[in-house]
Amino acid sequence: MTKLMLAATLTLLAAVSAQAQVSRRPNPEDNTRQAALSDPDPIRREERLISISSRELSGPRRAADAPPFANVSTFKAQLDITNRGSKTIKSVSWLATLTDPATGALIRTYNIETKRRIAPGATKKLEKKLPTPRAHTVSAAPGGRKSPVVADLKSTIIQITYEDGSTSEKP
Repeated sequence: MTKLMLAATLTLLAAVSAQAQVSRRPNPEDNTRQAALSDPDPIRREERLISISSRELSGPRRAADAPPFANVSTFKAQLDITNRGSKTIKSVSWLATLTDPATGALIRTYNIETKRRIAPGATKKLEKKLPTPRAHTVSAAPGGRKSPVVADLKSTIIQITYEDGSTSEKP
């Protein structure tokens, strides 16, 4: 019986030793590239490498997906429009033109389309945030004062599109 117990004990020790060697596989929780490369399961290894790569790319991808004017100063162009016709307005195409207040020289023109439903007889304010154009001059005002006027803004309607699909070139 002691031989039988000794044989059972040795078998048990061999099984525990084998289990210890099997458990040396990389921990799936360890998400380093080196740990993923040493994973013996090829499917799990590829999934871990894909996960690590997507995490590494998320920073630059966020920067690329940011709005184009995220770090640029902006201004707001506004236009008040009253629908004096009998049809409902669906969208308005308009120009925002910046001119130099001193010389009247054209600085920049923005072509804008605003989709806004305007019922007959109603008045709506159309607004669009636009990037401030770069200039070769710098204006500054001492603290506490209003900023100096850098440009004059003129808004002009180009075209109105009605809900029935018709358009008006000269509103």
